[in-house]
Amino acid sequence: MGRIVASYGVHGWLKVQPFTAAKDALLTYPQWSLVDRHGAARDYRLTEGRMHGEHVLAALEGVTVREEAAALRGMSITVPREALPPPEPGEVYFVDMVGLKVINREGETLGTVTAVQEYGAQPVVHVEPEACAEGKKATELLIPFVDAYIDAVETAAGCLKVDWQRDD
Repeated sequence: MGRIVASYGVHGWLKVQPFTAAKDALLTYPQWSLVDRHGAARDYRLTEGRMHGEHVLAALEGVTVREEAAALRGMSITVPREALPPPEPGEVYFVDMVGLKVINREGETLGTVTAVQEYGAQPVVHVEPEACAEGKKATELLIPFVDAYIDAVETAAGCLKVDWQRDD
């Protein structure tokens, strides 16, 4: 949902880069989990927050000084799944795509979705490829998440259908 980019002020506030479509959406969730780069998570309660340009400024219960906030820099922010509204018809949470088999129009399985990342222009689907021909190293596929390449996201069927060709 976001990432802590810096501390803000002397009272333990955090400056957060939101990854949500609506930049202020993080402020609607009272419970946050902060996840470090090793996957360890700690839960915090949001006590106060506001928008500051493109960033969210937030105060968390138990974080009261600048040094405590600075120690949280780089942590990812998640919220409990049950707190999220169900996706609208035709929408999908990117996290629900992780693990889907990627199948092209020719019926070839290209690999498995390992992540979907926002890079500015459009999200990009990261695909761990199936084994390549002997002697070739399999390289990660990066498929833009746009209508030109994504035919269907079928979470119930466990697949992502794409207009993409195998490189090998």
